[in-house]
Amino acid sequence: MTAPELRPDATAVAMAVGEPLGSRILDGAAVVAPVAVPGLADIAVWSVTDEHGDHPMRLYVGVWPDGAVRTLSADQEAWAELVAVVGVHLSGPEEARAYVEAFLEVTRGAMVLVRPVTSLAELSWRPGSTDEEAAKESLLADPPDVAPAVQVTPSGFRVELTLVVDQRLQRNLFDVTPEGTITSSYRVLVDELPLPIVR
Repeated sequence: MTAPELRPDATAVAMAVGEPLGSRILDGAAVVAPVAVPGLADIAVWSVTDEHGDHPMRLYVGVWPDGAVRTLSADQEAWAELVAVVGVHLSGPEEARAYVEAFLEVTRGAMVLVRPVTSLAELSWRPGSTDEEAAKESLLADPPDVAPAVQVTPSGFRVELTLVVDQRLQRNLFDVTPEGTITSSYRVLVDELPLPIVR
């Protein structure tokens, strides 16, 4: 349980996320909860979740040491500024991978599906168009290696993940320093797949 004095100010969180979620925070309908990010203080990142109504919502915010609150969803620059101020220490490759996965979840746009997959068996399919079904058949006929890979490098860690990004499957490469700085690149494996979009 997080001590009340460590919780971010509800009004500051509401102002950071804006409406309609802001009002839900102030009336107690939305839940504000700490998010564990490997290597990062456990009171720096918080989720704001409202599961009431027709459209459940979740955003992530960062809390700076001076109490300032900024939305981290869809803002990788804010993430970089937060970790630089709060401080990160990543001690090994698996912790670096978990840190990258947290970064992907926290900074994704609210209406963007981004999730790592370790096997093609994790993919769900829906009936697709002719082009989508052809893309699926091509993928399954010559499947790429989608398993995660992590290694130690002279500057820190290299994390390779296969991600579903809406209807696309891509391989992302993340170079991560022990202090949490991330640089990344990616290549598209297959686009326009008949994947269900679940927000």
